[in-house]
Amino acid sequence: MTALEATSRDILRGDAGGCDMSKRVGRREFVGGAVKLALAAGLAPGTAQAAGRAGGPRLAPADRRGLRAAVDTIIPAQGQMPAASAVGSVAYLEGMGARDAAFRALLVEGLRALDARSREIGRRAFADSTGAQQAECMAHVEKADAPAGFVAALRDGVYEAYYSNPKVWKLVGYRFRSGPRRTATLESFDPQRVARVRGMARLYREPT
Repeated sequence: MTALEATSRDILRGDAGGCDMSKRVGRREFVGGAVKLALAAGLAPGTAQAAGRAGGPRLAPADRRGLRAAVDTIIPAQGQMPAASAVGSVAYLEGMGARDAAFRALLVEGLRALDARSREIGRRAFADSTGAQQAECMAHVEKADAPAGFVAALRDGVYEAYYSNPKVWKLVGYRFRSGPRRTATLESFDPQRVARVRGMARLYREPT
């Protein structure tokens, strides 16, 4: 199982914790982290999707079809959770490419690599392949890392698009704001969360 497949599986199961499986966090906490990343990038919640739809050069129709299949390979529909393409991920990534020429070039090259691999193993375009074939193509391109960094960049963009979408927040029970106030309300602090750290030896010297 590739890193991409493992991460996608964990997120769909509600576990997104990186390589250390003893430190999984729930999907609600993962969404909270995604929202914080959007804020750090200058995207206020609720505007991230609009930013993704910024004007600029659009992908060719064939590339857009491939992108739709690719984002759904990373986050397919499962239970009540929609596929990535169903919540605006394609437009979001296309908008990123419109603002960043280097990302757009990497995206197009990577989609062509997926298409080439699909035609090699199944004699059909990536967008027209079965889900199993698409997963195999994605795993192959990820392992070959050609073009370099494509799968990682695609995966990160898909997660950002998906988990910054208020529709997804609602489905996983995440609330950025509570009550009628327009500003976020901080959750109450539990000192037990830092009890272990407070009990550790100091890693610095007291000033003399």
